[in-house]
Amino acid sequence: MTTPQPTTTRGRWTHFWFAPTDPTTMAFLRVVTGVLVLYTHLAYSFDLYSFFGEKGWYGLDAVNRERREMPWRTASLTDGWQWWEETVRFPEEPHRRAALLDYSRNLPADLPAVNAKLAVLANQDFEEGGYPSGVGQQAPRFAATLSPDPKVRKGTLDALADPALRDKNEAASPFDALIEPGHKTDPNWRLKKLARDLEAFHSTLPPLPYPRPAAPSAEWKAKEQAAIDARESVALYFAETDEVHRYNYLKFARDLVGPPAARQKKIEYVSYWNSEERYTDRTGNPIFSIWFHIHTPTEMAAAHAVMLVVMLMFTLGLFTRVTAVLTWLCAVSYIHRNQQVLFGQDTMMNILLLYLMVSNCGAALSLDRLIARYRAAKASLKRCGHIDGPTAAFLAAPPPSVAAGFAQRLLQIHFCFIYLASGLSKLKGPAWWNTGAFWDTMANPEFTMLHYQWYQDILRAMVEHRIVYATAAAVMVGFTFVMEIGLPFLVWTRLRPYLVIGGCLLHFGIGAFMGLLIFSLLMMTMLVGFLPGPVIRRQLFGVPPPDKTRLSADPASETEVRRVAWAVATDMSDKIEVVKR
Repeated sequence: MTTPQPTTTRGRWTHFWFAPTDPTTMAFLRVVTGVLVLYTHLAYSFDLYSFFGEKGWYGLDAVNRERREMPWRTASLTDGWQWWEETVRFPEEPHRRAALLDYSRNLPADLPAVNAKLAVLANQDFEEGGYPSGVGQQAPRFAATLSPDPKVRKGTLDALADPALRDKNEAASPFDALIEPGHKTDPNWRLKKLARDLEAFHSTLPPLPYPRPAAPSAEWKAKEQAAIDARESVALYFAETDEVHRYNYLKFARDLVGPPAARQKKIEYVSYWNSEERYTDRTGNPIFSIWFHIHTPTEMAAAHAVMLVVMLMFTLGLFTRVTAVLTWLCAVSYIHRNQQVLFGQDTMMNILLLYLMVSNCGAALSLDRLIARYRAAKASLKRCGHIDGPTAAFLAAPPPSVAAGFAQRLLQIHFCFIYLASGLSKLKGPAWWNTGAFWDTMANPEFTMLHYQWYQDILRAMVEHRIVYATAAAVMVGFTFVMEIGLPFLVWTRLRPYLVIGGCLLHFGIGAFMGLLIFSLLMMTMLVGFLPGPVIRRQLFGVPPPDKTRLSADPASETEVRRVAWAVATDMSDKIEVVKR
């Protein structure tokens, strides 16, 4: 019986989201998703402790620290897309970061001394009395080249402050063009101040061993080279960053003033997270995983076995309302414990489990449905000795469900957003416009079948003929764009069957040529969500035959009633007809 279509806008909107729907589609998705979930987590069994153990690849200490301290920063809605990041950022290279952290630890512990020794970093755009941006960029490198000999260093700085002291053949100071003479009585006032600030900054750099012995030992040379490298790392940091990040470091250095314990805590936090805790909107990552609380291999093996049993029960559709929630929680536990194993397939798997949890996906193609059919048939046989009308309707198809329809619609809309975002993002770069992405996909040694000789021969034959390669690349790129950008809009028309087939072909190609088998199967499973339940049921069980097998049962005989009830319950193709005796 067809549900009458509403005529008002509100009615059509409500019907779009909450129309009672045959749950067979979501049930089929449950079976396929359950098999893939079970396979994925069975694969973890061979390296369970390495993946999720206390001392695994991503240790429990690191995960717990992430849960407590991970910084989160949110851009302001009123500042537009370009918002000013206030926190200090250290280099990613370990040796350079270590040098800068050691430099920060050795800075003075009182604010006046910090301001005096780091005055060359003060920028006139952010605070009064600061230098132009170029000074903060060049001064640290200049200071790092100064001699460790106080007399030689003083002569260099005196020549910087007073051009009259320089030799005629000596090159001009690199700061002459940057410092504007601004004092009424002494036009070189700024250069003299800069010389004093350079001497103060030089005192903060890692010291070079001095004096140099006449015959330096290998140990002395290694110590000297380590100091030179550390000074160069510090100088490069200020030379390569812009004025905003140099100013951020100056603020960070000022914030380090205080008790040693608080100072060490701030430096250690930046060392680990490369972000200052005071500028975070919140810290910590509120995630749950059973692996946070189970550590020994025996406990882990037992918990893993229990979760596999839960996933199997979900796949078979036993106690589905409960096992659907438990399966989602189990899958999330694995992902949250070690996000290094998180891949595209895990994201799609989690999306499917979420919507299956919302729907009553156990109302069809499940042991729950089998038990319900048995109970209905048994009750009807006891009442009247045959299958009455309401029971026959219940056995013919699962009752339509609002929960199934709502979850199926959510999944469809979500899939459209996934496709549209993927397609539009491909338009942003040149790889898809010049069809280079096609070759990158076909010849990627990490994913493709490039290790097979026959596959290499096919690729070589294709690229030897320009027209063949160009045609194949254009067709595949165009097909990808049509599917990913066109499907979200055209799937709601009569073209839906063709788009579902096209999407399955697209993901078949991804699975075959990129090796992403589970991901492709999960995406195909989502595409099945666009098919109506009766179509899936007809493809699985066929059309009822005209000639049916006749059975009868005596309502007074419990054994006969059970036997016939089980026969009717397992008759998914409607091949049995129960008649009265």
